[in-house]
Amino acid sequence: MNRLIVCDIDNTLLPAGGSISKTTLQALADLDPDTGFSIATGRSYHVVRKFVADFHLTLPVITSNGAQLYDYENERSVFEHLIPINSSRRLIARLLRDGFDFVAYSDIGIYHRPESEHLAFFHNYNHSVPEALRANMIPLQEEDLSGFSWNITKILVYFPTPELISDLRKWKSLEVTSSMPHVIDIMASGATKGAAVVALSEHLHIPLSQVYCFGDNENDVSMFTCGAVGIAMGNATDEVKSKASFVTKSCVEDGVAWAIKKNLFQ
Repeated sequence: MNRLIVCDIDNTLLPAGGSISKTTLQALADLDPDTGFSIATGRSYHVVRKFVADFHLTLPVITSNGAQLYDYENERSVFEHLIPINSSRRLIARLLRDGFDFVAYSDIGIYHRPESEHLAFFHNYNHSVPEALRANMIPLQEEDLSGFSWNITKILVYFPTPELISDLRKWKSLEVTSSMPHVIDIMASGATKGAAVVALSEHLHIPLSQVYCFGDNENDVSMFTCGAVGIAMGNATDEVKSKASFVTKSCVEDGVAWAIKKNLFQ
């Protein structure tokens, strides 16, 4: 293997509310043996197993916006960048005190506020897969966190205020980005998809100049600026497109498949 393609999932491979097209699946299946394929997502490793199966992935997968590089074949982390425990404790206390809705990705499952109105994504995923592939959803015991696992890769906050975002971006221990409107993704400082792409390329002994990364959102930009070749989807914002080396068609137009068929990697 001397070349690698890394794709974001949502709005890159997977249209909003849809499924990955047969055209895209076939284009990836037809890649030559020297070209590896993996995914880089903001999702927890608990809710990526379906895609690992769909794509028959054998390479490690970038999850939690780069906070974890997970090897599903051997069920182990190649590396993980956890939020420091003191920062996690302080942050979760702040979110609980101020009434923010959030989920936290841990090693044992996905913590959530019991009254959360934003769990449809996780429930829909769990309903779409066999029981063995489902994510463990854990209601927070807000009055007593003594049993809480502090091995946290990412905290997702829904409808954060500008004041919260501004404050958190001052924390030197945290990385704050966004993977969708009205949501912020919080990881340990330095945990980005781009940093994980570098780690994956080193793990596979593939030069960054031969790593091609597809994405559409703010949290994908680090993949375009880490030394790899960045390819923005046609549905990406102008700012994201400006950071990429190439722009392909939109997700609903099978932009990943189009780029492969146009021999963008020659």
